[in-house]
This record gives sequence, C-alpha cells and structure tokens, in this order.
Amino acid sequence: MPLAGTRVLVTGATGAVGRRLVAALLADEARVSVLTRDPFRARSHWPGADVTLSRGDLTAPDSLAPALAGVEVVLHLASHAPPPDAKDLYAQPAHWTVSAEGTWHLVAAAAKAGVSRLVYLSSVMAMGTAAGASGQAAGEAMPCAPDTLYGRAKREAECAVLSLGAAHPGQVHTCVLRVPMVYGLDGAGNIARLVDAVARRRFPPWPRQHNRRSAVHVADVIKALRLAGTQPAAAGKLYLVTDGGAYSTRWLYEESCRALGRPVPDWTVPLWALRAAARLADGLQGLAGRALPLDSTGLQKLTGDAWYSSERISAELGFCAAHGLRAEIARLAGQYRGRGQADA
Repeated sequence: MPLAGTRVLVTGATGAVGRRLVAALLADEARVSVLTRDPFRARSHWPGADVTLSRGDLTAPDSLAPALAGVEVVLHLASHAPPPDAKDLYAQPAHWTVSAEGTWHLVAAAAKAGVSRLVYLSSVMAMGTAAGASGQAAGEAMPCAPDTLYGRAKREAECAVLSLGAAHPGQVHTCVLRVPMVYGLDGAGNIARLVDAVARRRFPPWPRQHNRRSAVHVADVIKALRLAGTQPAAAGKLYLVTDGGAYSTRWLYEESCRALGRPVPDWTVPLWALRAAARLADGLQGLAGRALPLDSTGLQKLTGDAWYSSERISAELGFCAAHGLRAEIARLAGQYRGRGQADA
C-alpha cells in the first residue's frame, strides 16, 4: 500500500468516482482529506470514517491554503456537474470557472503549500470528438482540438497541472489521466441508462451499425489514479485509460437483451428514422427549454466512434483493466431481473 500514512487531498470527492476513490484510499490506510463546500453534507458519504473535511472552493483561491496544509498528494477530480435536464451539458459556463480557472487556483496554492504530487482526472473530451473518430484507436499523441466548452476547460486544466511539474522538475510529480465513458457507478452513467431503457422497452431495436466506443470501469479508474500518483514513471505524463474494449451501440443493445433474458428482435429501426426523430427533438427541446432523450447530439454519440487506446499506461505503468462491459451489463440486468422491474 504505497499511500499508507500519506496525507492525500481529494477534490470532487462527493462525486460518483470521488466517493469510491476516498473509500479505496481509506482501505489503503492513507490519511484522507476532502475539499468540500459543505462539510456537513459530505460527512454523510463516509459515516464514522477517519476523513478530514476541509471547507474550500476551487473558485475561491483564498480558501485553498488551509486545506492544502501538510498535504503531500492531491488527487484532483473536481468538475462542474450541470443538472441532467440542462439543454446543453457541455456548454455550461461553470465548466470554465471550475475546471479551468479553479485548477489554476489549485495549482498555485499547491505550489505554495509544497505539495509533492498532483494527479488530475480529465476526460477524452479534452481531445475533441474528432480524435476518437479517426478510424483507429486514438493515442496520447493525437492533437487536441476540443470542440466544446467542457472540453476546452478540461484541456486548460490539464495544461495547468502539467505546468506545475514542468516548473519544478524532480520536485513536483504531476500526471494527467483522460477517461472515456465510465461505468460501474450503481445506476448512474450512460451504460446504466441504456440497460434501463432496454429493460423498460424504451430503447428501439438498434440498427446493425458497428461503431466503436471506449469505456472504463470506475474501479479501474481508481487503479489508474493510484498508479499515476505513486509510480515515478508517471511524472510529467498524460495517459488515456480504458478497459481495452471497442463497443458498438448495437453490441450494447444485443448484450442487454440477452442479459435480460429476451430474444434479440430480428428487425431494426432504420437509421434514417432515428435521424428524423432526432431533428424533431432538436426543435422541440428549444420550446421545452430542456434536453430531450434523443436529439442530434445524443444520436451522434450513439452512432459515432469514440475509440481510444490505453497501451501507453499499460506499457509504462503496468496498468491492466480488471473489468469489461459484458460483465457490467449482466450485473445491471441481474439487478432488474432480481427486482422484477424488467418488462419481460
């Protein structure tokens, strides 16, 4: 347990990944601190655990120094979480305020506090959607061209973190991890929503189109964060982290049907019909003032590629994913079947 006895500060600790990371660090016998705007509410996530709750906010630079006092390692996961019915999740101005400006504030405060290691959990969106749709698994050398405010904010945050290590070579260990779609979040996330939709017969028989999308289990994200924060070879590096699979929406649909104990329909909804429905949703959501289930952006995610390679982190840090999507779909479907919720 290389982090045993180490004072570790986690930002974004109350998020879906952060909560599990804190639990894993406690199991590693690390001395865990959490940066939070609401310590009372945060305490409910780890009742009775020896977690130090430090009141602070990335957008309030003066609040960060007390939280960083005595901290050796920062695992930076904080990100703006817009409401799920927001019209455009990736265009919220708070992405820049929290991810970009907030990370620069954190980096400045960490430098003054003498933090020795800082790892940032970023997103493949920092590369831009074209990177994962190039026809091959995108690697770290792929040029970044983020095409959303969310992606630009993530890329700016990456640069802030890596600049800290570059300014203090041999003294401050920095590393950035980029992740695609994360699963294993107990009902949250795109995979859980897809299985839920299939279980309730709200997901149509998908076209036999074989796009390729990457994903990673939350436990493997945590494994990668541990490696990035403890392995000397990770210093100054940026890594993509995936489970090694390349999943099509059609494959996800078929696996969900089988896991739910249903035959896979021998007919499909034509892609042209889905595109027409998405264009209609584009117009209606403008009137509704909120996102609808399948607009053109959502359809692009379901039909396009988002394919990435984690060969570099495997080769340099020995990372090996322990989870795959087939087992996760079976687990989620089993929960539905066990509760009798799936519409058989």
